[in-house]
Amino acid sequence: MNVLDSQQKFAIRLNDESCSRCAICYSACPFEAIKIDPETGRLLLEIEKCQVCAICYSSCPAKAINIIYYDINSLASYLEKAKDEYKSDSLVIKCKGSGPDFEDVEKLFGISEFMPLYVPCVGRIPAEVLLKAISTIGIKAIYILACDEDYCRFERGGLIARLRVTAVNALLEQLGYGKEVIRFKQRSLKVKADRNKCISCGNCVFYCPYGAAKLEGGAATFDLELCRGCGLCVTLCPALALDLEHWEEDRISTLVSNLSKKKTRPNLLVMRCQWAVFPELGEEFDSNVNVIDMPCAGRIDPLHIMEAFRQGIAS
Repeated sequence: MNVLDSQQKFAIRLNDESCSRCAICYSACPFEAIKIDPETGRLLLEIEKCQVCAICYSSCPAKAINIIYYDINSLASYLEKAKDEYKSDSLVIKCKGSGPDFEDVEKLFGISEFMPLYVPCVGRIPAEVLLKAISTIGIKAIYILACDEDYCRFERGGLIARLRVTAVNALLEQLGYGKEVIRFKQRSLKVKADRNKCISCGNCVFYCPYGAAKLEGGAATFDLELCRGCGLCVTLCPALALDLEHWEEDRISTLVSNLSKKKTRPNLLVMRCQWAVFPELGEEFDSNVNVIDMPCAGRIDPLHIMEAFRQGIAS
């Protein structure tokens, strides 16, 4: 369906009056959701194909694409408030798929105090936001953690972010801000296997959506180039021989335990797929609602649900 007349219902809208017909959005879209009308040259959005990665938004030089969240104004507003709240002039921007929270930032970048910005894809951050953060808001250094390029859920997000950082760094150097004001790294979550616990049941081989698992020498092995860190195999392993990097059983249990201690009643816990929702910046729930964003709904283990009930969640 073409949605030229009802785009206000959706997260992304193409503004035909502002469009310069440069077709950068058409070239950048990973999902072929933007088409060019061969007769008029107009850019058309096919909303069924759109995954709301916002790469088109961040790439449009004419600002002819509108988005209802994570837009330039809301990002700039967040950074201004965060600078006061965190009392830091270092900004860390992290993609959802590169790992939970910000616990490894010191190990990766060598900083312990920073302002956090957690986004569905770092490829959706426009160059204008990076420049405004440095030149106007007073941020001294930006650290960006993206997914590996062959892992990126939005296919081109990591690549586009890396190229954008290179271009913005070159401009900042010319403006006298120094070299590599923005540092960029990539990583992705991977399964971990304990061959000593494996019982060769074959569940991981049968259920892996990406064909990363196979049985060799009486135990499961994984092609980590194919693994996409969904954690489905971990949940389905009856021998507890698998774990997911940064989403280990103990870590999730600790999160559940800590949230169960909150005194506000009823104490509700939402375990949701991190790709199923794009919360607004600074999203806040009622004080009795706690959220754990999982790498995939397939990583939600019934044992953790039972543990949550046992510790008083939903009471």
